[in-house]
Formats: sequence, C-alpha cells, structure tokens
Amino acid sequence: MSYVHAQKFETYIPREMDTLGSRLRRKRRERGWTQEELALRAGTNQAVIQKIENGKSLRPRKIDEIAQVLDVNPAWLMFGESTTTVMDDEAVEVAKAWHNLPEPIRSRIKRNIFEQVLLHSNKK
Repeated sequence: MSYVHAQKFETYIPREMDTLGSRLRRKRRERGWTQEELALRAGTNQAVIQKIENGKSLRPRKIDEIAQVLDVNPAWLMFGESTTTVMDDEAVEVAKAWHNLPEPIRSRIKRNIFEQVLLHSNKK
C-alpha cells in the first residue's frame, strides 16, 4: 500500500484515500452497493458514479445528493476534510479552478501549499 505524508498533521494517509473517487468508492463499498444502486439512490446514473470514481468527473453536479445518501459530509467527500467551514468567495473561486486542473498539476500545487503552511507555522 502506498501512502501520502500529510505534514500538517504528521500522519500518513493511504494514497487511495487521497481522491474524491477513492473516498466515494470506499463509502459505496462499505454499504455493499453497486455503482448503479448508489446512482439510483442519489438521483443520477451509473455512468456519473463511474466517472467520479475513475477521476474523470471534474465537477460532479450531484455531489451533495451523493454525500447525503452515503451519510458523509460533502466537504469530506470532495476534499477529504472532516469539518465544514463557510468558504468566502475567493476560496470558492479557487476550488472551482482547482477542479479544472489536470492531476499532475494538482499534486504539485497541493505539495507547495502544504510546504508553505508548514513554513508559515514554523515562523510563529
């Protein structure tokens, strides 16, 4: 199993839990549902669930409905965050832009963000 180091929390996160698709797949499988069953419950179709799980859906439109039927927080499903905070307009704009970036660029930017957070927290 491959792991991603989350420096801020000094923990290791299994790499397969580091994406929206992997979190969705895990929760769906925990309930013993097929992609089609989840889609039916969330008011969408199997192709949508498949695209999300395979990382091909950049901005899932039914994410709130999917999160609700899986009984998870939409922020956790989308970003791996366990708590929800109100995002200001700039944060929403950045999140929308994030979903338009291809994966290699996302990983590089995320790594840079964590490095900057770590550097900034060490200065205090």
